[in-house]
Amino acid sequence: MEISIEKISDCQVAMSATVPASDVASVKDGILASYAKSARLPGFRPGKAPKSMIAKRFASEIAEEVDYRMKSDIQEKCLDENPDLKVLDFGTPEGGVAEDGSYTLKATLTVVPEFELPEYMGIEVTVPSTEVSDAEVDETLQKYAETSAKHEVVERASAKGDIVVVDFKTSCEGKPVAEYCGKSVGFLEGREDYWVSLQDDRFIPELADGLVGVSAGESKDIVATLKEDFVISDLAGKEVTFSCVVKEVREKQVPEITAELFESALPGKSMEEIRDIVRENLKSSKERSNDEAKADQISEKLADQLTFALPADLVERENENTVQRKVYAAIQAGDFEAAKDMDSLRETAKAETERNLRVYFALQEIARREMITASDAEMLQAISNMAEQAREKNLKSFVRKLQRENRMTGIRLSIVTSKVIDLLARNAKVVVE
Repeated sequence: MEISIEKISDCQVAMSATVPASDVASVKDGILASYAKSARLPGFRPGKAPKSMIAKRFASEIAEEVDYRMKSDIQEKCLDENPDLKVLDFGTPEGGVAEDGSYTLKATLTVVPEFELPEYMGIEVTVPSTEVSDAEVDETLQKYAETSAKHEVVERASAKGDIVVVDFKTSCEGKPVAEYCGKSVGFLEGREDYWVSLQDDRFIPELADGLVGVSAGESKDIVATLKEDFVISDLAGKEVTFSCVVKEVREKQVPEITAELFESALPGKSMEEIRDIVRENLKSSKERSNDEAKADQISEKLADQLTFALPADLVERENENTVQRKVYAAIQAGDFEAAKDMDSLRETAKAETERNLRVYFALQEIARREMITASDAEMLQAISNMAEQAREKNLKSFVRKLQRENRMTGIRLSIVTSKVIDLLARNAKVVVE
């Protein structure tokens, strides 16, 4: 195998490679032998079909694996022969098996620019204590009891903490809301048997406040001024009248905290044992939260010390990913106007993208210095988890899909990055508040 490297710029190099036909044939024979051991063909027992028939039947699959093996071997040898070449992306390789049976490949590699790595061991981080107080245990038990609460109908005026069941219709400037907006507005047109919490209704607080003190059978008009950033822009900042008919007042009745309350979740446990279990769970939760806080602080402190230039095309590509994540998160939070000015969003996200990239490069350099790698077992576990999440039952087929999409290197780098963060967190100077 012959590989040549030529520098194009500070962030890019051109790679070309040629693998002799004999080496390609050897790899192909090995893959064919693997298929022959387990392939099932009509009229033959597993492993007994002629190789010529196996080669014909699985020609496309074998060709895919040969191509993947060749690319992987070339990439691996490229890195072995050029240990100072910090490859971020092998790009989209071009080439394949030539007429003479050899394998040729050309690719433009994106590489990490040179930079000085700051001190990374002993970074100071501040985290809260993981000790759990009796009050926190009591609060958790109370929350569990709250989930088992029932809302019973009562014959009295409503009070804070109650549920009021109403039928309501809405209007704005004397017109039904749908007519005012000139379109359907769903929930805001009105509802029957709508439950309004008088304790924690954050959607339209005036509605909850206005229903305090009402009794079943009463009618009441409640005027609410909607927020300037209300999700339905036609109603943003407008006064909307909710014409309510009260049907029921329901009082929240929380059961007493006893071992019997937890019988279904923790059968046979005493209250003392239940409290111990809750305490341990809270402590574990705090420890996980602290681990995340350490990672965030380490990344931020590394970023503050890194100022080197980045490949413009890489920043642009990664910035699109940052923007898409921000838009998705905003929509999930109810901000449907987030994508209104994408140019502005791209500009504001750019600084965050550049910081993230610099930290990513720094973590990869730390991995190289500390000789941190991703083992085959770790790769298999990560891919198996991905397959399970994607509900892919055929792991081999899923691996081939990842190979076709050139995602294997990214998975390996993700594992390495996680291991580096763990190393830095273990060696951080931790200040407990």
